[in-house]
Amino acid sequence: MTNLIFELQLSYKAKGSGKNLQKIRSSVDAFQLLQTIFDPDLIAAREEFIVLYLNRDSCVIGYHKAFQGGVSSVVCDPKIILGVALKSLASGLILAHNHPSGKLIPSEADLSMTRRIKNACKEMEIELMDHLILSPDGQYFSFADEGKI
Repeated sequence: MTNLIFELQLSYKAKGSGKNLQKIRSSVDAFQLLQTIFDPDLIAAREEFIVLYLNRDSCVIGYHKAFQGGVSSVVCDPKIILGVALKSLASGLILAHNHPSGKLIPSEADLSMTRRIKNACKEMEIELMDHLILSPDGQYFSFADEGKI
């Protein structure tokens, strides 16, 4: 009887140099960048979850449009978020999702999921820097600014 074990291969190829990366100094910086990533034609139609991945200097090394949901919710899998963080050698991350309703108050599900991801990040020595909720009318809520991280 033969056991087959498949070798897993990982690779990392940075695109661009450090001087071309956008530094995030505040929730405003993150919000302005995220506005260019969220699809303006869909932000009022369905929830989407995007993660910004940052290096030690708080510069964005990339983003991942991680999950898409329905009109009133989106399901997130912390394993996928952390998997991308580990593969990209990220030191920090910023979570973001939109509320098509325009309501910027985080739900209990938003708070719970943020805590779960923060705990997972802590184990991997990755800093959860913020979680933003965006609305279709150009407003946002920052968990970090409101002391909820």
